[in-house]
Amino acid sequence: MAPILDAFPFPWSNPEAQQLHQTLAQLYPTPPAALNVAMRADLDTSQVNSQQAPFHVWADILTLGANAGENRRLVRTVLDLLGPNSPRRPFLEALLADRPSRVDPEPRTGDGAPIFLKGDDEVTEPEALLYQDDLTLQIGRVPSLIATLQKLLALAPAVCHLAVDVQGERMQGTAFRVGPDLLLTNWHVLHRNDGEKATAVTAKFGYEDDGQGHELAPRNIRCDVASIVTEKADDWAVIRAAEPLDDAWPVVKLSEAAAPTKGGAAFIVQHPGGQSKRLGFVRNQVTSFNDRVAHYLTDTREGSSGAPVFDALGRLIALHRAGGRPQDIVGRAPLKKNEGVRIERIAEGLKRLGVKFP
Repeated sequence: MAPILDAFPFPWSNPEAQQLHQTLAQLYPTPPAALNVAMRADLDTSQVNSQQAPFHVWADILTLGANAGENRRLVRTVLDLLGPNSPRRPFLEALLADRPSRVDPEPRTGDGAPIFLKGDDEVTEPEALLYQDDLTLQIGRVPSLIATLQKLLALAPAVCHLAVDVQGERMQGTAFRVGPDLLLTNWHVLHRNDGEKATAVTAKFGYEDDGQGHELAPRNIRCDVASIVTEKADDWAVIRAAEPLDDAWPVVKLSEAAAPTKGGAAFIVQHPGGQSKRLGFVRNQVTSFNDRVAHYLTDTREGSSGAPVFDALGRLIALHRAGGRPQDIVGRAPLKKNEGVRIERIAEGLKRLGVKFP
């Protein structure tokens, strides 16, 4: 099989090809930016409909690039435009070197749309108007924001990066500690789309920086794949650590979870793109929810699957599972709608399957 950068037609069913599409749409989330990069790579963009959503513009560009045998040049061009410390570089460099790379197997349809458990990822007008592009904060609310960030900082050590192997295919995601030896993540992080279960899982705790741009030394913990308990329909899974976990890593108690509120906060501690730990905190409002899922605009990326979603009081409200496609909103920065599974629903499933948790 030809490497995806040389394949004709573009291999949309390949997970790495899908991740390339996602990566380009997130790096350049407007039609003008996408077309500018394509033209820099000497691609003929005359057949690209620039009036589409940026995700579809990039689909057209990759299809044309495959037809012309120029997708390798396109990726080289993107790498030349990226800074040396961009977290996207390792993935793109691996593609150019024809090396396998870790992918987040977030479930998507054939055209790249995320498979939401409720509705789809279209950002409605009311959701787009939530912020009016005003990212300032009333000074009287600053003390409460500081209190929230302090709570999240205390909870952050519970979150880890997951490196997953499924019969030689490498995947990645996020998880967090919900018991003495129990980690919670998504079904799709620990399984391939065909249902094949992980054959090896490593949790990387302390994968973060010191605030000065220097990474701290993480600790790798082997996990017991035989211990996986899961529910595919609601896209959650738990796995037990095969080694003792550090007492300094807190347990996020599912029994203390809270219900989301419309317009409330959705802070996400995550490993986006497999990079070191980050906090999603901008445009982080809950836009809707039902008894199964919550939708929010907080920024996420491939690799964020399995991350905890917290409210402004530092209470767990959801398990992040799917990120939407960047969408142009007239007069505003591109937005994405994301989805998480309600914690109450996961707790009910764990009880039904006999898994004890604090």
